[in-house]
Amino acid sequence: MTTTPTIITPKNPRSRQRMLLIAAGVVGLLLANGLISYGITRVTAPRAVAFDMKRTVDAFFDSASQKKLSEEQTKALSNRFNTALEGSLLTYQQRHHVLILVSPAVVLGAPDVTRDIQQDIARRMREE
Repeated sequence: MTTTPTIITPKNPRSRQRMLLIAAGVVGLLLANGLISYGITRVTAPRAVAFDMKRTVDAFFDSASQKKLSEEQTKALSNRFNTALEGSLLTYQQRHHVLILVSPAVVLGAPDVTRDIQQDIARRMREE
């Protein structure tokens, strides 16, 4: 003797409409939740950018070596550069909500922001 499964359906048409309405509401809420989650993730997730630290530091040392400075002056200039570099990187990261990677760590796809950061470092060095 085999039994066939039976699907329980409401006999009243109003009950059937109510169940369909509830099911549609649940599906709608799930879709809305998914869209909101996607939007929040898309807006708040940081993107990666590349910065050529070696080229920047080399350019600074080349420029500093052409100047006739005492050891104290060279040390003070290096400290100013270091402070300007760290400040520029931090400011750029916070303003643009990005993750800054050194250029050798990036294979492909991250925009290079070296020029922007170098200009900010130069501006900071002039201000001090």
